[in-house]
Amino acid sequence: MDLRDLHCPQCGESTIEVQTPSDNEIWIKCGTCNLFIGLSEEEWHKIHNSPNLEEKIRRLYHKDHPDIKKVQTCRLCSSHHEAVGVGGICNPCLYKALIILVIVMVIASFTVWFGIF
Repeated sequence: MDLRDLHCPQCGESTIEVQTPSDNEIWIKCGTCNLFIGLSEEEWHKIHNSPNLEEKIRRLYHKDHPDIKKVQTCRLCSSHHEAVGVGGICNPCLYKALIILVIVMVIASFTVWFGIF
């Protein structure tokens, strides 16, 4: 069973797979970061048939690893960060964008002030 629309709670990628190695256990694995959550078949059917499957997998992960923080992907540099700022952009990319914006505004103001077109 392949769940490509679900995101891994550890790395944030959509590479979660559900495997059934035996009749009474289910494994939730991530192909990117080697996340592993073992469940009984009853637990899997309880969370699989209810809404918000991704949130329930995330809760199971945080129950096993309470000290791990949620990792998100920056929209500009595509690197993984624990804390992503405004609009899904990490702080270093946000600072770079603000510096570029200030430089463009300074150049535009000099162009308007001195009448250079």
